[in-house]
Formats: sequence, structure tokens, C-alpha cells
Amino acid sequence: MLNGASSSGKSTLAKELQLYTKEIYLHCTLDMFWNMTPPSVSANSINFPRLKCAMAQSVIALASTGHNVIVDIVLGGSEPDAEFIRTLSKIDHTMIRVDCALAELERREIERGNRKIGLAKSQFDIVHRDILYDMEIDTTVNSPQACAQMIVDFLSGMGDLRN
Repeated sequence: MLNGASSSGKSTLAKELQLYTKEIYLHCTLDMFWNMTPPSVSANSINFPRLKCAMAQSVIALASTGHNVIVDIVLGGSEPDAEFIRTLSKIDHTMIRVDCALAELERREIERGNRKIGLAKSQFDIVHRDILYDMEIDTTVNSPQACAQMIVDFLSGMGDLRN
């Protein structure tokens, strides 16, 4: 599971990780669930926290049917986030902290052009609150390839990577 602020490089890293393993890993993102809503819907007009619950249940369903999954999410120490983590505790998983300097997050956010400006800053101080990690990486100073290799090395050392 990759947790970090918006624009921290989670999706890029997940796609890179998919290249580093012989087995197929599905990339499951919170954005996929958000994208199921009509374009006119705002986060305030739906039960957005329940989308995270649905995502967690979906990840469990994928894993229980033999799929490997890379989870790409933004958590923030809220009760729905704690519920998300509790739900995923039913399956074997590794929690990876994806860090990135705020100035770089803001630069990437502008460069992407598809995020609300200020989103990364609003998440920066809360995204890692009250979360225990197995590993930490920094995408500010490390390329997606280097980060993927660090994760592969870490998981291989734990015997958790199917490659």
C-alpha cells in the first residue's frame, strides 16, 4: 500500500513497480473510485469516506481471489482512514510511506494541471498522521525507478514479493 499526498508520485511509482515483477500486480487507486461519480458531484455532496471503505473491500475481494494489488491512496488520520486500515488488516499487506517535499508537491501539482491547486498542501501535514509504516521512501530525491527498486529489495528481503 502506497500512502502519500496528492502529486507525491504514488501512481507513477505503482506503474513502475508493475514493471519490476514477473507476476501481475493490479493498480488500485482512490481516484478510480472517485472517477465513478458523475462529473457534477463534489466530495461534499456524496458520502466520500464510504468510497474508501468500498475501495478497501474491493482490495480484499481482489486479494482473496488470487490477485496481487498495489494500493495507491491518500490517508489522513480520520476515522474512515482508520477503518480502511483495519479492513485491510484482514489480508497480508505492506504499508509504504511516500514522502515528497511540499515545494516539489506544489510544483508537480501545477505541472499536472488536473488537480485543484492547494490540494497537496492541504494533505501535507495530515497524510501520515497516526499511521504505522513498514517502509518509507522519498520521491523528492529518488526517481520512480530507484524508489521501485528500493521497494522490491525491501519486500524481497521480507520474502513478500512475488517475482
